[in-house]
Amino acid sequence: MKKAVKILLYIFFCIYCLALIKFLLLDGRVHTDNTIGSYFSQSNLIPFKTVWDYISKLNENRIDSDIVIKNIAGNFIVLFPMGCFLPCMFKRMRKFINTLAVCFVVVLTFELLQPLLRVGFFDIDDFILNLSGASLAFLIVHIPFVNKLLKKSCIYVEQI
Repeated sequence: MKKAVKILLYIFFCIYCLALIKFLLLDGRVHTDNTIGSYFSQSNLIPFKTVWDYISKLNENRIDSDIVIKNIAGNFIVLFPMGCFLPCMFKRMRKFINTLAVCFVVVLTFELLQPLLRVGFFDIDDFILNLSGASLAFLIVHIPFVNKLLKKSCIYVEQI
């Protein structure tokens, strides 16, 4: 049973990683008319600027609330599974700093690849929201009753 659960966990993690790549990099939004430099020049390096822009546009009725929710919640949720998977799959990832470091590298990679592939812009708000989602997931996995439940179901294993 333990082995089957571990295999399923790895399969789901691979599916999640592939979905993440498709969703963030390969969803067909390539704009070849803009240069890579223009994508980097439109990057947001001011924390919470995009979030405040969304909120102010929402207050002025210049943007639909579903767009704001999709963007803010979507960026928060997108790395949430990674914050769950990593500590459950790898003993080394049971330390917050290790999981956060891996998630940091993953987010940085995606945020830098988006302008290079001309499918999006680097946005520090995306970065903050992605890491916040992964951090919250890590903390949830380590709540004692959740952790106990995961151990009973063989999802959180002692050794890999």
